[in-house]
Amino acid sequence: MRTSSDRERDVLLLGKLPATRPVTGMSAHCLLRTFWGGPTGWNATTSALTAAQVAALAPEPGPPASSRPPQGPIALDQDDQVLLAELAGDGRVSNTELATATGWHEATVRRRIEALRAAGVLYFDLDVESGALGYGCTALLWIKVEPAELAAAGQALARHPEISFAAATTGPTNLLGTVVCTDVYALYDYIAERAGRLPGVREIESAPVTRTVKRVGAVTAAARPSRRG
Repeated sequence: MRTSSDRERDVLLLGKLPATRPVTGMSAHCLLRTFWGGPTGWNATTSALTAAQVAALAPEPGPPASSRPPQGPIALDQDDQVLLAELAGDGRVSNTELATATGWHEATVRRRIEALRAAGVLYFDLDVESGALGYGCTALLWIKVEPAELAAAGQALARHPEISFAAATTGPTNLLGTVVCTDVYALYDYIAERAGRLPGVREIESAPVTRTVKRVGAVTAAARPSRRG
């Protein structure tokens, strides 16, 4: 069954992007497995904090995986879409405001957010300007790895502190990484001394990010659904 996100993806890839006048070519690949990124963000985000400050900001640990009941795909209804749209607009919105938007009781809002976070459907992130922390060079790495070594290479890449995102993908290369370094000299050292030694690596293509226009996008359409009124 096609979902609204499937339709939005198709509209973007098959309609909006090809119709954008400056666009002369494009390629699209599928993320098969995320090794690092999303809820597990860039390690250096907290580099300016003390260990005590990091611990104070860390969420309370949930129950161990073995104690959680098996869970299939999470079904999102219209009220969930309203909730997610409000959070996408402002991740600091209060439970009172969310209750007004959804028509739920505040306790229901709180429980639903906890359930979505526990299932991995929802997470909160902080967008940090890496240059302000002394990291002036961000680059994308497209890495071709022997298929039998893909899992090992992806897991090893995810352990590198310079990596903010790592995933297995389809396409001419099969491992994607976003690396954040202090400068191009540090980027060279990283590629030559660390990325190049990943298991099964055959080729690495790098592309420095010269300007970031947009990072994390909203999970819903720009016009937020609402139950107000």
